[in-house]
Amino acid sequence: MGRLSIKGHSEGMHPGEWLVIIDTRDGEEELFVDRSIVKDESIPVGFPVGRSNGHLLVELPRETMRGKWRVWVDNGQLRVNGA
Repeated sequence: MGRLSIKGHSEGMHPGEWLVIIDTRDGEEELFVDRSIVKDESIPVGFPVGRSNGHLLVELPRETMRGKWRVWVDNGQLRVNGA
């Protein structure tokens, strides 16, 4: 697993969640996540399932507001556990 840097967060629909914003190759994406998974301005994601021109395709812990489970992000946004 790795951790993906987030651009920011705000209150969610319920007390135990946040709305997080992530930068992707195609623009900003928003998703609701449990507050407990946000640490050091990052969220956990799966290992990259694709690579292309300095970007990685990662699977998110929840679906975005636009219905995406996988998004392309810049290489520098992902930290692999243990690295």
